Amino acid sequence: MTAISRVLAAILAALCAFGTCLPEARAQQYLIGASAAASSGIEGGGAAGGFQRTRTRVRLGGDLRIDESPDDIFEFAAIAEIEPHSGFGADARYARAAGSHFLVEAGLLGIVAPASLYGVCAGLTFRLPLSKATQLLAGPEADFFFLGSDLPDGTVIWQFRLQGGLRVDL
Repeated sequence: MTAISRVLAAILAALCAFGTCLPEARAQQYLIGASAAASSGIEGGGAAGGFQRTRTRVRLGGDLRIDESPDDIFEFAAIAEIEPHSGFGADARYARAAGSHFLVEAGLLGIVAPASLYGVCAGLTFRLPLSKATQLLAGPEADFFFLGSDLPDGTVIWQFRLQGGLRVDL
């Protein structure tokens, strides 16, 4: 074996040994969760004036985040108002983790049937871990509806709600 081939063999062996020490490259992973929550509270700004109890709402949704920035969360949900009147709609929110147990949320929501209401929402959610993949949810939410066929002219309906529910990492 010549000196050049010994040097090349040594370089090749060093590269192979170095290659096994490198961390394995991996692509971004999407982290998915599912949640179910119910909420109710008070509202105002309607034609009746004053305060009244708002419709009880059930929210079934999912959330998506990337493992490289798990504090940025995108949430999507179907919502159903179940009493005293029924209605169906959806919301989309951006949530940002504010510590290990709190989320600050803001988004758009709409009730599309039987009459329409469209607006914005904001909330603060506390997540109490029950296990590694399951959390209890609780917190306040504020909704402001400024468009839709269910609004009296020139009126904004506001709602302050308290929600509670369950979230599971999938």
